[in-house]
Amino acid sequence: TPVTKGDNKHPAYRATMLELAAGSYGGTCNGIGGPMPPEGVTIGRDGKVVAADWTINLAGTRMSLVRTLDGSAAPAGTFDASGGERPFQLIVNSAGGGSAMFGEGGHVAQCTNVSSASNLAAKPLYPAVAQYFTGAGATMSCVEGGALRKMVVKPASAGVAFGEHQLGFDANVVQESISVEADDSSLQYGAKYADQSHVELSVDAAGKLVMASYTISSGVAVMCSPG
Repeated sequence: TPVTKGDNKHPAYRATMLELAAGSYGGTCNGIGGPMPPEGVTIGRDGKVVAADWTINLAGTRMSLVRTLDGSAAPAGTFDASGGERPFQLIVNSAGGGSAMFGEGGHVAQCTNVSSASNLAAKPLYPAVAQYFTGAGATMSCVEGGALRKMVVKPASAGVAFGEHQLGFDANVVQESISVEADDSSLQYGAKYADQSHVELSVDAAGKLVMASYTISSGVAVMCSPG
């Protein structure tokens, strides 16, 4: 979606998240008043969430998706949305056989045995958002070991370079996360590695890299901002 000058929203970020999260998350479901239809909670690509006779739209909400790999089991995925004009909480989690929870005021829907929740972790997350980071490379002001220096930070289709330091979003990643702010003003991506080092990237509505950081396993961090 084109972003016009002065526009501080990027609807495509939200559309991409909804494409990843859309689905029917049913199983053994209950509401405040007792059993619910097995369809449970449905998330539409248009942002509409339906649970029994309750409907809410995810426009104007903060959304996040986390994919975790522990090596001994299938990847786990969690989608979380909250906020908006009507305060609510929506969580779909593939761990423990799968679960879905939608709550707004006195309305609560909870489902277990939600096998479809595994779809949240079916694929690595970065390829879905790489288009928004690739090409957003910039010379940034970075703090490293207490010293301030200029550094070229360049996200690519399969990783990111902090100067000469290359970090791949590959098989060494054990957790990924993407999130969109409630006002559609930014998109964040994070990757954690087996050695506990991690990377964070953020682009604003105009596609500009506004934050980049990485922390190596020893705890030494590089924090970068525009300028």
